[in-house]
Amino acid sequence: MPLRVGTSIYSWTSTEFRFDGLLTTPSGNPWNVVSVDYAQKRERKIVYSNRKTGRPRGKTPGKYSLEPMAVKMFEAQALELQQYLTQKGLGSYGDADFSFLLQVSEPVPGAIPITMVFEDCTWDGDKVTYEEGIEENLLEVTIGGLQMTRNGMRLWSVIRGLGGNG
Repeated sequence: MPLRVGTSIYSWTSTEFRFDGLLTTPSGNPWNVVSVDYAQKRERKIVYSNRKTGRPRGKTPGKYSLEPMAVKMFEAQALELQQYLTQKGLGSYGDADFSFLLQVSEPVPGAIPITMVFEDCTWDGDKVTYEEGIEENLLEVTIGGLQMTRNGMRLWSVIRGLGGNG
């Protein structure tokens, strides 16, 4: 069931983005993100042994991975982000670590916000397309991250990290 606020369903106009905690670009412009695509997974292996039934014994804890995100944004704001990260990365926007926050919410009592926090992010690539017509200039940024939480919940194991090398 879609999340509703009154009769409205959360949509793109309900979203807010922050890079390194900044709600706007360093010059005060909104980030003007037009799409975000991400995926995460926890890859596990089924373990078998010499059971006569052929049933598996269990699964390994697995390896967590956050696949690179594709973030499309107006080219002017992508340039501002590059400039900010170039200073932070001491001359290379590809060397700077940053956080990325995506939040979906409405300013209505009882509305439940959806907050995704991507940590240890890096700018890993970009793609720009210029074409004749009525399209705005967008830059598609490939952002690599190490972990993501959604409303404080994680796909990766928190408890397994308490042993010391988490």
